[in-house]
Amino acid sequence: MTAESLLLAILVVLTLNLILAGASTVFFINNMREMRAEQQAMRRALANMDWTTLFSNMQTHGKESVRILDIIDKRLQKLEALEKIQLTQTNPNFRM
Repeated sequence: MTAESLLLAILVVLTLNLILAGASTVFFINNMREMRAEQQAMRRALANMDWTTLFSNMQTHGKESVRILDIIDKRLQKLEALEKIQLTQTNPNFRM
């Protein structure tokens, strides 16, 4: 009787393992389907996205950056000129 109960216990354990494996497989399949649906939705959103607005904003920011860099460059040139003037005033033998 113990051999039969041992075999029955093994059968129960194997059956539970099979049920758990099936449940986890169904769970993973559903997750993969959801991920695929999200991926397709993202692709559709990117395909339908208005890229002209994005590029226009990038162009505007680029122009603003160039303008700011020009201002910084002009100020740096003025500072360099002032530095040369100050050096010539403190050291009359200084030549540029």
